[in-house]
Amino acid sequence: MKKIDILIVGQGLAGSVLSYLAQKRGLSIMVIDIPLSGRASYVAGGMFNPVTGRRVKKSWNYDIFYSKMVETYQELDILLGIKAFHLTPIHRLLSTVEDVNNWEIQRLEDDYHSYMGQSVKVDDERLIQHEGVGILNKGGWLDMVKFLSAFRVFLQENQQLVEEKFDYSQLRNNQYKDLFFDKIIFCEGYRVMENPFFSDIQLWSTKGETITIELEGEDFDFILNKNMLIVPLGNGKYKVGATLERNIDIDITSHGLEELKEKVESVIKVPFRVIDQEAGIRPNVRDRKPLIGVSKEIDNYYIFNGLGSKGVSLAPYFAEHLLSFIYEGKELQKDVNWQRIFK
Repeated sequence: MKKIDILIVGQGLAGSVLSYLAQKRGLSIMVIDIPLSGRASYVAGGMFNPVTGRRVKKSWNYDIFYSKMVETYQELDILLGIKAFHLTPIHRLLSTVEDVNNWEIQRLEDDYHSYMGQSVKVDDERLIQHEGVGILNKGGWLDMVKFLSAFRVFLQENQQLVEEKFDYSQLRNNQYKDLFFDKIIFCEGYRVMENPFFSDIQLWSTKGETITIELEGEDFDFILNKNMLIVPLGNGKYKVGATLERNIDIDITSHGLEELKEKVESVIKVPFRVIDQEAGIRPNVRDRKPLIGVSKEIDNYYIFNGLGSKGVSLAPYFAEHLLSFIYEGKELQKDVNWQRIFK
């Protein structure tokens, strides 16, 4: 039998970041996880973007999340001996003169000038010419597969990973099989919908498909953004995505492939080759904010979920927020407390 401070269920982005920050506090942890198909963390492009949407609005509380995000992932790169975290400019393609003018006006506003650079012309024969390109600063991407795979090895080497599908029937108060714990935190992604301890959360699942393409020529040193994202992975490879569909079917589809190829062709005018296609499922919340907090019935059962498409920027801040709530008695933000969302 083994006694630990926190048992963490799930080793996606949420569970991995939480595991690291808990250990940084000196807490003992154990993670239960087995790779299952459809996990959004392993499929996602790992983008973080200071402004989003067609109307180019600043991402929710990005000023607050940014410094904790950079600090955490840079520490993890050093710990794991990898380079997974990339601060990379984002080039937002502007189609019309009006788009360019609106960009130039908006970037001068106090809330935006540190993120939005001037619009420029990009002279690259591989790209379809646009009226302009808006340069976004303080964005980038996390190589999710590299990070999650390296962190998994770290857990294995430190005997902190139980590789199995979590069995709720084996959970008894502070015990799971031969593990005794003070707290348990569920970081299960869309599989939280099967969790009997948080069964009254109102969620639905969306499916996203991505492709990886190969393109000749020198690698772009920026991320392309026009109704989708083209993220440079290095060595001529790029991640493209994502489609969006309300579905829990984890199979890749021909229509998903065609949609993504058409989007690439609206930006890139030279031939490219599709070398991979993936699909992932993520849980969605109506207000698009995380789900964290304590069970209504059992005071040492917690949830850390619902990070969504902005998970890379949200995970470090809210993992620390949850740990502060548990161990320091700090008040939980009402807009992320899972109990705001009921069936």
